[in-house]
Amino acid sequence: MTPAVTATRVDADEGAPPPRGSRRQTLALLGVLVLALLVFALPAGRRPFWSSDEARFAVLAQDILDHGHWLVPHLRGDLYLNKPQLYFWSIAVLSLPMGRVTELTAAIPSVASAIATVGAVVAIGRLLWGPQVGLLAALVLIATPPFYAFSHAVLADVMMTAFMMWALYFLLRAQMVGGGTSALLAFYGCIGAAVLAKGPAGLAALAAALVATVVTRGPSALARLKPLYGLGVFAVAATVWFAPYFMQSEGRFVSRVLVGHYTPWYFSGGLAPRLSRFAALLGNFLPWTVLLAAAVAWWPRCPDTGRRWIGAATISLAIVLGLSGHQRARYLLPIYPGLALLVAEFVGRAGAEGGRRALAVGAWAFAAVAATAAVVVPFLPRFVASDDRAYLPDSRIELAVIVVLALGAALSQALGARRAAFVTGTVGAALLIAAGMVVEGATYPRRYARDNDLRPLAEAVARHTPPGGAVVAYPDARLSLDFYVRRLVLEAATPEKAAALVSRAPTAVVTEETHWPVLAAVLPRSSRVAARAHVGGRDYMVILP
Repeated sequence: MTPAVTATRVDADEGAPPPRGSRRQTLALLGVLVLALLVFALPAGRRPFWSSDEARFAVLAQDILDHGHWLVPHLRGDLYLNKPQLYFWSIAVLSLPMGRVTELTAAIPSVASAIATVGAVVAIGRLLWGPQVGLLAALVLIATPPFYAFSHAVLADVMMTAFMMWALYFLLRAQMVGGGTSALLAFYGCIGAAVLAKGPAGLAALAAALVATVVTRGPSALARLKPLYGLGVFAVAATVWFAPYFMQSEGRFVSRVLVGHYTPWYFSGGLAPRLSRFAALLGNFLPWTVLLAAAVAWWPRCPDTGRRWIGAATISLAIVLGLSGHQRARYLLPIYPGLALLVAEFVGRAGAEGGRRALAVGAWAFAAVAATAAVVVPFLPRFVASDDRAYLPDSRIELAVIVVLALGAALSQALGARRAAFVTGTVGAALLIAAGMVVEGATYPRRYARDNDLRPLAEAVARHTPPGGAVVAYPDARLSLDFYVRRLVLEAATPEKAAALVSRAPTAVVTEETHWPVLAAVLPRSSRVAARAHVGGRDYMVILP
């Protein structure tokens, strides 16, 4: 069964697309992938670790290299059981030649995964609506701000997203062009890999695929997915993840992680905060959200099975991932590729399918949003939280470049609307937004390091702690400290526990200046401040007993 409408047509001003497999298409695909590499890789490895979420994977990979804990790595002297192994395995493998995890080797898996996601979007768009839509969707995704922000972050969500999107592609291929057993095995294999990259969240792609299949082909089509193949693949993935974790933890894995971690993480929390995240999702997708809104107005006039499939899968992903009780912006990452595909299908096909008016409205609205952004950018530092200020330009030249690029994107869409050259206008806008991201990639890591560089503090700690020794942190410490000091970090929840640890083995103590008075009361009188550092808006101290 094929989608009701699969022909790819564009506006008369832009001509018919070249034949499939043509040299022009190949060059265009290469150009898109090179652009993705430039945008995603430029800032990679140039930021110091500050977030514990990022440093965690680097520390786990370093533990693998140092101690050979490939099956179950250790974190601060204890088994790390909360996440499966695939992501930190990839970091460890890339770091093997140097024997040391670096900010760059830790970021490479994410960059490669982001580019792979772009490739999956091209493949899905090409399969459903032709090469032009696939390439346009890739440009939209590259120029989506949150996807860019996480593309080079050391987080497993990017790898999971790549496997999810390729899983959807292989299922579509099996359903549309008779990919048969090999395509279905690839579908289940990618879902298994998504689970091994992040955990149960990877199964959201399976739920999305099942819903999309039922919506477009009916419940009877589920039998043709050969679920026994899926059970076999999932059994292998579960064995790789569960078996070593269960055995080495002596049963704690089930109670501590599956029951004590994943269950409350997803089901706790009220309904209202969960629903508010969908508004945040659409806000983060700006400026493309306005084209998506215009597309919704056109869709009833031109039903399409492929669009229904992608729409059902994307909405399913949004529901499953967006309704998690504990939420982070990165959890919504797998939703953006589907939104990019829906925007590209609208821009690439609506002009030839009675949607010129909707396209014009969307293009003018896009232009208005982009122009407004250009006006607002200089005033954003007053309203943006300190953690995100690194992304804002801090020099007049950089600010001028960003403003000009935003105005250029607005002008591109305005000219596209005026001339009914909607694809050209959208391509131009996407390229200009991507150019702004290149500027950001060249500049924001320096600002991030200025505000969040823990390395000077870690160097001071390392100078006063022999290799193989331990460092005491009161009351807590980010995992970035572990990464840079390369020593065991012991957290002391109370001043008394910190003093007890120091009395057993005199060592450096890391604390914040606000905690020093209560800590000084229990440490030896000879204790002194060896170093100070202002990092992430906090004043840290290194205390020597």
